[in-house]
Amino acid sequence: MTASALQLRQAVDSLAVVDQAIGVLVAVHRIPPAVGFEMLREVAQHTDIKLHTVAE
Repeated sequence: MTASALQLRQAVDSLAVVDQAIGVLVAVHRIPPAVGFEMLREVAQHTDIKLHTVAE
């Protein structure tokens, strides 16, 4: 697998993890998906942890 193909695969995998985490937040807290994403983003920014790592 080429380097660019590997990067694309990792990006797709990260997006799937983030989407799943948003789905959990939406279901548990009964919030819109945009709010779930904002929650993840804020935690990532305030902890200096990458978004996909927070989502995991």
